[in-house]
Amino acid sequence: MKKDRILSSTLSDLVGKYFQQDVIAEMEKRYQSAPARLIPITQIDDTEFVKEVVLPEATIEYFASGLRERGFYNPLAVRKKADGRYEIILGRKRFFGAKRAGILSLPCVIVDCSEEEELLMLLADTRDQREGNVVEMALLCEELRKRYGYTQKTLAELSHQSRCQIANTVRILRLPQEAIDKLCLGELSYGHAKAIASLPEPKMREVLERIEKENLSVRECESLVRTIGKQGKEEGESLGKRVGESVGAEVSVRRGSPEVSLRFDSVEKRDEFLAYLESNFKK
Repeated sequence: MKKDRILSSTLSDLVGKYFQQDVIAEMEKRYQSAPARLIPITQIDDTEFVKEVVLPEATIEYFASGLRERGFYNPLAVRKKADGRYEIILGRKRFFGAKRAGILSLPCVIVDCSEEEELLMLLADTRDQREGNVVEMALLCEELRKRYGYTQKTLAELSHQSRCQIANTVRILRLPQEAIDKLCLGELSYGHAKAIASLPEPKMREVLERIEKENLSVRECESLVRTIGKQGKEEGESLGKRVGESVGAEVSVRRGSPEVSLRFDSVEKRDEFLAYLESNFKK
């Protein structure tokens, strides 16, 4: 666990706070009544943790149109960074809508929080949105896991999902970037993405091309992935058998794993194999 966890709160406190369904709605009510200040839009940066999540043009234009007609009804929640600039916590869509509308300064409430609590705010906001972005959820869960050691169990509690759902959500980050972008834009469904994410990258691209060309349904995509997986397992077992026969060992290849296990009949055969590797692959 990293040392920069929020010092004033225990993990159970944080889970209890951000588990609440209405935590973001309550925060936004507080921000509406809190003193806001105008900050030039050029001094505000996109949220570091989800900046690779592309927003659909229609979404940006929807917010731009609303801001042109009615102006800001809620200030953005931002955090001041070490370099003096500001980073968005809540209001990312409004921020991009404002840029599209040509608004030069935005009303903002400056929130005093750590990066960990920023991540938890973003996670709760994504969870509570009616059309929460699955890529955004995946990125936030992965950051909390890597930076602060959050377990799948804790992430499941915070996101109101099962541990299996969290595992499947995070797994989509294995997809090629173009597939992730399509998922963000609604051009690829989560069902398709979840099925494809279990494949090696070359096969992912192959299936993505077929989805586009043949307009495959999620069920058809899942069936195709199972077929490819079965073929891959058979090819791996066949290759393992041939390699094993050539070196005098039993070879085990696990599907989806980069690991290969070799079991020799004797220590002598093992040592012969290691000596062969050493003599043929010296640097």
